[in-house]
Amino acid sequence: MFNCSRAEEFSRRAAHFMNSVIKTAAAALMLHGLFGVSAAAAQTAAAENCPFGRTIKVAVYQAGSYIDFQKLIRQTVNALAADGYISLKDGALPDDFTFDAGDSYSQLAQSTQGSCIELLPDGLYNGSWQDDKVQSQADALKQRITQKGDVDMIWALGTLGGQLFADSSLGIPVLVMTASDPESTGIIGPGEFSNKPNVHVQKEIGRTRNELTMFYNIFKFKRLGIIIDDDPENWAGQSLPAIEAVSKELGFTLERCIGPVIDQDVKKAQAAYSKCAADLAERADAVYLSLGSGSSPTRFFWQIKPIIDKKIPTFSQTGGSEVERGALLSLSDMDLAESGAFEAQVIEQIYQGKKPEEISQYYYAPLALNLNLQTARLIEWKPDFEILMAIDQVFQTIDLPDDRPAVN
Repeated sequence: MFNCSRAEEFSRRAAHFMNSVIKTAAAALMLHGLFGVSAAAAQTAAAENCPFGRTIKVAVYQAGSYIDFQKLIRQTVNALAADGYISLKDGALPDDFTFDAGDSYSQLAQSTQGSCIELLPDGLYNGSWQDDKVQSQADALKQRITQKGDVDMIWALGTLGGQLFADSSLGIPVLVMTASDPESTGIIGPGEFSNKPNVHVQKEIGRTRNELTMFYNIFKFKRLGIIIDDDPENWAGQSLPAIEAVSKELGFTLERCIGPVIDQDVKKAQAAYSKCAADLAERADAVYLSLGSGSSPTRFFWQIKPIIDKKIPTFSQTGGSEVERGALLSLSDMDLAESGAFEAQVIEQIYQGKKPEEISQYYYAPLALNLNLQTARLIEWKPDFEILMAIDQVFQTIDLPDDRPAVN
């Protein structure tokens, strides 16, 4: 039986929502009372007259571009702007803003100049998923911190970013964002508060374990297929340690397909992903579609079609975007708005004088359970009533590119 504590989840979400509403309303009233002006004018005033008379200058590190990094930077910056800590000359960042495309980052950084929180114009360090560049960019940023001393805070994105920068010796606050299973991957110790001075890690407790346990409880599979990158440096980001732990706990075996599915050469990565999907269709009775740049945003269904043709259920680690394109199930925080608001609150508390290790790292994501009904029909699976009641978002059809025939 599928067991999901919906009442408890609803209660927690409702409490979180009301808390957010109360804080937002209180902040708006406070700003209006302090400055006697509109909210927009109060935001500008706050940015130009920062508390404590100081500015925090931020550098951003990522091992490579990833869609969740885009969402989180956008949501964090917008939340900081709404609270008056960042001034955005052109208003809130739009949903399609891509901070690492072209000169987007430098333009964003220029827009933040004069704010309480400034992004350094030359402060984006991007490893582009190239092994040598991942390390050299990290080394360059560390050298800048120790020698030039013009960086006050680091936003380290993803698991690899966390592993490279969860280093108290840098002497400045390091925020590790969107890391997968940060405890099992060695980024941080267990517990609500950081065991490393200057380091704060957003901990979404047990995400991979909860996903796989739910998937297993529904289908009781014996052989779970997983697509893993051929570079061990990327295994933590794909939650491999957590996947292995759950497989031992629940008693299913792992069918691994290893290939260059996280690679700067997108065509190479997508070809490897497609090859692995076809391979696992012959060896697994369920497939967990782990993170990887080999997952095509436009041809995803055709990549996993061999799995669907074998009537094999799939669960996407990436989230709803892949369910929309043909994966069967996922849990996802669709736009990462709450995650960005959480990070903004951490940054604001650090600005106000708290140490990173004094701030709770626990983040409870408002996850949505996604189901693609057309995929369910294709694999001839009829979810029972209890599962249907737990679904937050249903996709009736599969989003397909225009250059292939429709799926019946």
